[in-house]
Amino acid sequence: MFVGAVLGALVPAASAYAGGTPAPSATGGSEYGGALARVRPVRPVARIFTVNPKVVVAPRLPRLRVRVDQPGSRTVRARLVFLPRTETGAIVRIDAGVLPTGKRVAVNWPAGSQLAPGRYLVRLHVRGLGNAVLARTARASGRTTVSVCAPAPPAPAPPPTAPAVVPPPGPGVFPVAAPHTYGEGFGAPRKGYSHQGQDLAAAEGVPVVAPQAGTILYVDFQAKAAGWYVVQRGADGRDFFFAHCQAGSVAVKPGQAVTPGQPLCNVGATGDASGPHLHFEIWLGGWRVDAASHPVDPLADLQAWDPAV
Repeated sequence: MFVGAVLGALVPAASAYAGGTPAPSATGGSEYGGALARVRPVRPVARIFTVNPKVVVAPRLPRLRVRVDQPGSRTVRARLVFLPRTETGAIVRIDAGVLPTGKRVAVNWPAGSQLAPGRYLVRLHVRGLGNAVLARTARASGRTTVSVCAPAPPAPAPPPTAPAVVPPPGPGVFPVAAPHTYGEGFGAPRKGYSHQGQDLAAAEGVPVVAPQAGTILYVDFQAKAAGWYVVQRGADGRDFFFAHCQAGSVAVKPGQAVTPGQPLCNVGATGDASGPHLHFEIWLGGWRVDAASHPVDPLADLQAWDPAV
């Protein structure tokens, strides 16, 4: 009897448990098949989700930036879906693959990607740790919009009986239609880069005009850099960049044709500007199209256009 009692005392209580419910564990939980029930992971959150610029002219595509956070996870899988909000356009899906958490990363467009003209709702879809999907909150919904404008129609061909004569571009119009002074110039050193244009100081609110005929490519806003800006494709094939426009003064939109001297915006101090001025750039090969695109010193053109010089 004594030996039997001792052996009975050495047998764990859980081994003698029988019944239709899980056995209590040593920590007070319930065991299913010998494993503790797992805690569901916190859902991932989109801290940054930007599609810029908000308005593009086809076939250009916007730039995509994403940052996703999820406690306990180093990576997530992500994809972007462009849902057309107009009659034209088709659903476009981009597989962003595996993204690191806690970092802002650029999402590359697959080769051959296109967006038909129209307005799109852009949704970020994420699968994180534990296959958890993106938490969509009021401040981090993982949604945004973008509009794609049709390119300007090509100029009509001349009659077949007449020779095709393309006149050279006429004299340009100075982009600030008011008294002005020349400020910091092209190539001036900056922290980590050099100045890519010419600053023209003038009173806030004076008109900024198109130097020559052309088409508006972009209108957008950069809070920590250019402020409100306009990009124009000139008749001579060069692109013109006008930065720090006064808030609410932009008078053109992407895809619009403009004539020499037509108002684009007003001189302002939006973005990273210490005072009202126009930051003016001239680009060859398009404005930030690819590695071959580059700015050139606009001073010679400005002085040729400047009636005060």
